[in-house]
Amino acid sequence: MTTRRLLAAAVAAASLAAPVASPALAHEGHAHGDEEPKPVVTTAAPTLETSSSDFELVAVVRGKTLLVHLDRFVTNEPVNGATVEVSADGEAATASPVSGEEGVYRLDPTWLSKPGSHEVTVSITAADAADLLIGTLEIPAGAAEAQAGGAQGVSAVFGQVRNDSGLMLGAVMVFLLGVLTTVALTQRGRTRTVAGAALVGIGLLLASGAAFAHGDEDHSHGDEDKGKAAAAVPMGATGASESPRRLPDGSLYVPKPSQRLLSVRTIVAKPQEAAQTVQLIGQVIADPNGGGHVQATQSGRIEPGDKGLPYVGQRVEAGQILAYIAPAVTFVDRSGIQQQIATVEQELVIAESRLQRLRKLEGSVPQRDIEEAEANLNGLRKRRAALSPALTTKEALRAPISGVVTANNIKAGQVVEGRDQVLFEIVDPSRLMVEAVAFDPRVANSVRGATATTADGINLTLEHLGHGLALRQQAIPLLFQIDTPPQGLSVGQPVRIVAQIQGTMSGIVLPRQSVVRGPNGQPLVWEHESPQRFVARPVRTQPVDGNTVLVLAGVEPEARIVTDGAGLLNQVR
Repeated sequence: MTTRRLLAAAVAAASLAAPVASPALAHEGHAHGDEEPKPVVTTAAPTLETSSSDFELVAVVRGKTLLVHLDRFVTNEPVNGATVEVSADGEAATASPVSGEEGVYRLDPTWLSKPGSHEVTVSITAADAADLLIGTLEIPAGAAEAQAGGAQGVSAVFGQVRNDSGLMLGAVMVFLLGVLTTVALTQRGRTRTVAGAALVGIGLLLASGAAFAHGDEDHSHGDEDKGKAAAAVPMGATGASESPRRLPDGSLYVPKPSQRLLSVRTIVAKPQEAAQTVQLIGQVIADPNGGGHVQATQSGRIEPGDKGLPYVGQRVEAGQILAYIAPAVTFVDRSGIQQQIATVEQELVIAESRLQRLRKLEGSVPQRDIEEAEANLNGLRKRRAALSPALTTKEALRAPISGVVTANNIKAGQVVEGRDQVLFEIVDPSRLMVEAVAFDPRVANSVRGATATTADGINLTLEHLGHGLALRQQAIPLLFQIDTPPQGLSVGQPVRIVAQIQGTMSGIVLPRQSVVRGPNGQPLVWEHESPQRFVARPVRTQPVDGNTVLVLAGVEPEARIVTDGAGLLNQVR
């Protein structure tokens, strides 16, 4: 009988201890689902977001003032000069534009001081559209601290009850422990064994009960700290920053004022047909009829022209003298030329004297002798005229075309050889071409049009002139004419060519600046999912021309895709 009574007492003690232990275990192990919760965008002030097919509106509470940010839904452009009327709780007021800020209107309604949920109706009348927007604005209660204090007091009451129950059960278990210890020391045989086992069980229960009590104590302190922290934060301010930030799922929260600073603009994605394209590498070259070289025909020393030597980048006209070449004659050659000149002059004096004598004897000497003397004299004069410039005459170097000097390979006083040396290079900047190579013959035969882009982002419109019939390093040379070359284009500058070929592809055409690179190098675009939230969409693209790309996958039709400001959004961390 004694053994049965002891076992019954142990079971009763265990049953009394179980309710105390269960809540603590359940509190320690929080059960969470496998699905991650979606990020919640918290704002530092009560905010209303609503939109229609024409307008997008964000209203933010600032003290007693309601600021209304109004944009075009499709393009995200601020709407200026609109009439904005806000109605809530039976009160209607017209917002006035904020000076110096585009698309921002303000009003001071009295219902902002009333906590709770307010159904807000906004009537918008712009120059080209009118609409009615409806949304709900939550105004937090001003007595949040009192509510937090009341909840904290109730929690303390329940904690005290839980602590008192634990003390009572602890006292009962200590009493049972003493009884079992007495039995174990005084009895023998099976009774002593059972008492010892019950004694061990009661000890374990007491130990676990102390641990649970300690865990409850820590949690109560944690709740107290949380209550103090909540009381320190004023209602309506969650501590969230109003600057652009990246959310846990990788999307971006960008407030409307920041969107205005970044000049964020969007377009609505529309499926289109576009020509198939291929990318080629080329370089800018001069038109054969729009470029020229200046070379010397003889050896000599460079002398500046009347306006000095032309510099690189200087505009010159066709026929303009760029420089002179004074003939370079050696001492031996100069002596020989001077000797020839002296001989001719001597013969010239003799011929003049002979002609004078014959003219005095005119009528008595044959006329033929007089004519021969005159011809001999004229021949000697021409020989002297031909020998004299060999020492003094300079060669004028003239511009073959009108254009810009792109190379100057000489200096004043430099001695040049009359061979293949190029002294000046002149290019007409209005007549430039692009040369590329294609390794696929089918591409060379099916080019319909092309555009090119330089390394600094200059777009060029090209006209395909043709391709060569002879391979150049196992590739086919292609030639394109630049339509109206822009300023700053240089000969030899590399370009990336997008050539349209036969065939079409379906996709969404976007401006090239819409596509940016993610951290892993993958191309992506930013979708304007809600008024102040942007989501990155990885895409697969194909260039259409120098300004646009064709998105083949990754973007759904009717999605609003960021065009201007996508690169700045991509830098938000």
